[in-house]
Amino acid sequence: MNNDLNYELLEFHIREAAGELDSLLSRIQFMLGRLDKSGDQQVDAWGNLNEAGLEVSLAHAYHHMNFAWNVRNKTTKEADRHFDRDEKFPRPTERFDSFARFWPKSLMRKSRRK
Repeated sequence: MNNDLNYELLEFHIREAAGELDSLLSRIQFMLGRLDKSGDQQVDAWGNLNEAGLEVSLAHAYHHMNFAWNVRNKTTKEADRHFDRDEKFPRPTERFDSFARFWPKSLMRKSRRK
């Protein structure tokens, strides 16, 4: 693995995550009555946002952000070959200390025992 960022992969996955989050924000604004739906068939098709819809939307955005991080230094071919591994969130290590505050405490305790 080299240290060069794969901007094409990053662009794709960040664009997908941003699109999902933009759509979710619009749905939330719609639920709050702040979005004018006049003539917008997409908004009419949304229906009410419920917990299951929120979970699916956040999971989709998370997948793309996580994948972008895991493949940031890989070629597209490498990312395709290691798709299952690259989907996983990195284990907490010193390298990822900047993310430590986001880790579940139980996971951090397991990491320190190893």
